[in-house]
Amino acid sequence: MTIAHVELRTHQWSHRSPVPLPELAFQHILAAILRGEYVSGDRLDTARFAQELHMSLNPIREAIIRLRDIGLVEVTPARYTKVADFSASDSCAALSYAGVLAGTALKKALPTTAEGVRSELALHAEEIGGAVGDTSRHAAVIGFLTAVTDLIEHPRQAIHLVEATILAQCALQFSGITRGYGVAQARSVAAEAAAHAMRAGDPDAVETAVRALFEHLV
Repeated sequence: MTIAHVELRTHQWSHRSPVPLPELAFQHILAAILRGEYVSGDRLDTARFAQELHMSLNPIREAIIRLRDIGLVEVTPARYTKVADFSASDSCAALSYAGVLAGTALKKALPTTAEGVRSELALHAEEIGGAVGDTSRHAAVIGFLTAVTDLIEHPRQAIHLVEATILAQCALQFSGITRGYGVAQARSVAAEAAAHAMRAGDPDAVETAVRALFEHLV
């Protein structure tokens, strides 16, 4: 799944699909949230999703539990299921955590990563630092995290970063935070430091710079 551009065609799905029903439900609900059909605080109608996907409520509930575990929705038994509220502190925490995971993954992967791949990662970092406007910056962040995920060999660890990336994207979309020139300048400096360390193949410097970069995304 391309996290930044989730576009699903529900009319092509059938119960004979090799993809498990809870996964189809997860992708469907996630796509609706990322498209802006639901925003922070909106209640989710599980019966509606079941009707749209022509499936029972059980796989819908499994998908909701997974979204809850990621931190994207809040569930109160017998009351409501809603998109999580992304306060300033929650959004910063989500982005910081994604930066920690990405920095740790790069520190481990960088010594065996080809020079060409390091250069591509450096370009992704520079795009974050040089992006003009929220939309471009958000796309650059997701592109960078997706590229890092591709370097992770252990499937569970890769899935963990994917889930952190999903939460980071929602934090970027829903936080509504706009900071001043000082933060943008610090982000640009951190992005350049990360790009330089990647090209130099310095794992420790990359980890430090990536963490700093994600601390200044909003």
